[in-house]
Amino acid sequence: MSFLPKLSVCIFLWFHLCNILKANTTPPSSKTFEPFRITITNKDVPNVMMRCDDLGGQVLKPGDSASWKFRMNLLDSNSYGCRFFWVEGANIRKFSEFNAFDEEIYGLCMDGLSMNRCYWYVSQNGFYYSNYNVTFASSLWSLKHEWKDV
Repeated sequence: MSFLPKLSVCIFLWFHLCNILKANTTPPSSKTFEPFRITITNKDVPNVMMRCDDLGGQVLKPGDSASWKFRMNLLDSNSYGCRFFWVEGANIRKFSEFNAFDEEIYGLCMDGLSMNRCYWYVSQNGFYYSNYNVTFASSLWSLKHEWKDV
């Protein structure tokens, strides 16, 4: 048997072994090359107008979520700046602007078993972050940004 067929068999077996090991991992563990996913959920603000870099605008009513995924660029310098507006009727009541993903959030997303997952909860108190998709009242949520008056 020449070198090339042996190499092909080794690669074939290696991929199958990886798939077997991957099937035995328990959620929410992440795969090494899995894309990042950002999820933003409106908890209790009447209407949140949200616009994040190059992702378009969206209105989130209470209970609605917006989500996107991406792969890190070669320099690990991905950044998604977002603007949020608390809207009641035709009036903008409050606003906030911050990076929903940057170097700091990258470090938080990579912490623990749910790496590559970043969760934001928008509430009337502000913007909470967690790298676990757990019930909002959990101690795993931390206030990162507050609303500002218009």
